[in-house]
Amino acid sequence: MSRYRWGKASSETLLWRTTCYAAVLVFAAGEARGADTPHHGHRLQRHAAAAKPTAAAAAAPARKTGAAPPHVPAGVQARPQDTETLSVQGQSRNTRRAAELQKTPASASLLTAERLERLGVQNTRQIGRLTPNLYIPNNMPGYSVTNYFIRGIGEIDPQGEPSVGTYIDGVYLPRNMGNMQELMDIADMEIDRGPVVFSGHQSEGGAVRINTVVPTNQRRFVAQTGYGTYNEYQIGLAASGALVRDKVYASLAFGRHARGGIDHNYTVGKDTNNIDYTQARGKLRFTPTDDLDISLAFDGTVDGSTNKGVGNLLNPYIYGNYNKLFPKNNYSEAGFTGNIRYTLSPHLTLLSISGIRGYDDKGVYDNSGDYYSRTSQPLYYKERMYSQEIRLHGDYGRVNFNVGAYFLYEDWFTQRWANNSAGTATNNPALLRTMPVYAVIDQLNRNWAVYGDVSYHITPKLTFTAGLRFNWENHSNAESLSYLAPGPSHLSTPANNLQYILWGAPTDLAWQVSARQSWVQLLPKGSLSWQALPNLMTYVSISQGGKSAGYDFRAQTPTASGSQQASIAYDPEIVTTYEIGVKSDPLPGRIHFNGALFWNQFDDIQLTTTDPTNGLSHRFNAGKGHSVGAEIETSVKLTRDLDLHYTASYLYAVLDKFSGTVSRTRLASGQIYNNTPYVGAPLSYAPRFQTMGSLTYHVPVHVPGSLQVGVDVSFQSTLYTSSAANPQTRLPPQTYVNAMASWTSPDRRVVVQATARNLLDRRYLQSETFVQGGGVPIYESAQFADPRTIFVSAKFTL
Repeated sequence: MSRYRWGKASSETLLWRTTCYAAVLVFAAGEARGADTPHHGHRLQRHAAAAKPTAAAAAAPARKTGAAPPHVPAGVQARPQDTETLSVQGQSRNTRRAAELQKTPASASLLTAERLERLGVQNTRQIGRLTPNLYIPNNMPGYSVTNYFIRGIGEIDPQGEPSVGTYIDGVYLPRNMGNMQELMDIADMEIDRGPVVFSGHQSEGGAVRINTVVPTNQRRFVAQTGYGTYNEYQIGLAASGALVRDKVYASLAFGRHARGGIDHNYTVGKDTNNIDYTQARGKLRFTPTDDLDISLAFDGTVDGSTNKGVGNLLNPYIYGNYNKLFPKNNYSEAGFTGNIRYTLSPHLTLLSISGIRGYDDKGVYDNSGDYYSRTSQPLYYKERMYSQEIRLHGDYGRVNFNVGAYFLYEDWFTQRWANNSAGTATNNPALLRTMPVYAVIDQLNRNWAVYGDVSYHITPKLTFTAGLRFNWENHSNAESLSYLAPGPSHLSTPANNLQYILWGAPTDLAWQVSARQSWVQLLPKGSLSWQALPNLMTYVSISQGGKSAGYDFRAQTPTASGSQQASIAYDPEIVTTYEIGVKSDPLPGRIHFNGALFWNQFDDIQLTTTDPTNGLSHRFNAGKGHSVGAEIETSVKLTRDLDLHYTASYLYAVLDKFSGTVSRTRLASGQIYNNTPYVGAPLSYAPRFQTMGSLTYHVPVHVPGSLQVGVDVSFQSTLYTSSAANPQTRLPPQTYVNAMASWTSPDRRVVVQATARNLLDRRYLQSETFVQGGGVPIYESAQFADPRTIFVSAKFTL
């Protein structure tokens, strides 16, 4: 709170001065806070009609209205005139966002840029375990690939549709490939737990909403650099401000992140698992009138990091790579995002969100760590997508509503050079045979949707919300498969298989198919919330989420069964979520506590396994399941200098009905090995327990500026990487410790920070693939957590 006094004057002069000073102060406060970021989650739209005026409106001089009292904008409280004092109060954007989420009847978390920076988080792959029931597998094939699991719901295949959607400034990313983001210009991230149905593309398990910085009148320049272990370095620049004050604004962010390899391929003689990542984003914003706000953003990413180098538990040195193919990678992406917000009236707001994105990825993928490259695949991916959403929000006091329409078009193209195993699996080079093939896959995916929800305030404290989403989707698949080795056998040996799969030319055509199908989904949601106290809300909700249907994208068997695999579609997967929760701030600013209990019912689970209707091993709707759990998230200001943030979650997720044929093998050791899922099997990537606690401490030492230290400890219990639960697919319990120390200059323009990740240097197992022949292990490919790393950075803000 700030107070300003001036000397006596006539009542009219005093009134005019008060009004002008109020306008100037509100404008200054608006610059300091920055304008509202256009948020595209459905929750915040319900308050759009009450949003703050634009900078132009705030800066406009007040008009004298004779004897009428002056208009005082929100955030300014005029003192009685006889004291001749003004009080100015305002909330930061993050404070407003957090307050709105506390009024939303759904489980969600807000990760602000300040908190991410305080924890030393560099990218979205490192946010796992920062919020309840969020798990991020650390076994992705490339650096720019991220798969999210929320409450046991997720999609492990980077080519599959995400079960947890990633949205950047409201635009949905239809694949897990390329959704990882560095954080140079990230304003915040919202983690929604539960089905997403009333904004953009549907997501059955939840959403990770990434909101980037919006330029305002405030001029801002940030330069950052850092260096760490394994020759890791980072360079970043960000600038924003007004080109034409109150009318045209611009921002630009650039980041370069590189690191040497942490593992080594001993066959090729090169390091693997490095980082070679560059990302940039530019944004133009126009506010021609108080009612119209237009933002246009362009971004690009180039990722030359090696694809994941895979180890083998049967090798003497399990972390090393021995594949004769080096896992190269060449990924490039470009995107455009357009957001238009138009205030039709004090009660109606119209929002348009447009997205155009595409990427090309050419690389070699090491899936097994096998010396003979039996499952290695040189691949070329190309994606082109366009999406458009129109949304209308209305606020009429006791009744609020949100209606919208959405369209997505995606062209997903793949060229795959792949080795197929032939004959009995063996490590004897004289007997080992493979059948290399070349697949060309072109899948067109279209999604149309209309949705709407309405909230009715039954009483000032009791609110009922109900809504429905109508989805119509259409998918097509055109695929051909050819042999790479000459006939008649089309087989290769360890001596010549590399010449065929390294971008070799096809020989004979094995098969060619074309298929197309459409589906309809109706996804309802209802909730009842009770604002028992100003800082205490409870709610119950029922909602359904869907995951799109489609065609298998891994058909590569050169037989009739392979063509069937490519032409038989699978249906949408449906999740019904029942949730009860509480949101509270018992002592605002000091204690924050949220908690939820939930039950998920899975129908038509999509799995890749043996289908009893045709004997094929392919992706199909394999059964039903459920998950039940609880989660809490709390923040406590223990003392003036000590802050605690703590999350914990419990999850039990199991397959209740399996529509496939259960298959098991007895190994030479006597162990019964499951080749398929089975009734009672745990769902994959669903740890029973997760918890994370972080402490930050402002050290009260007499030095210029401020010194802060922090530590966070996270734990996850055991989990299985496949619903064919076997000891070989079981990951052990894992505990990670990270530490941070930072110094901020007195003017807060310079921040120097040192971060240590995985302080205990524990390289836990992250995935395992077991292949046997005649009951004897042939290879056990494995991926591991990164070792301990230390990184020191310096940031300058002007």
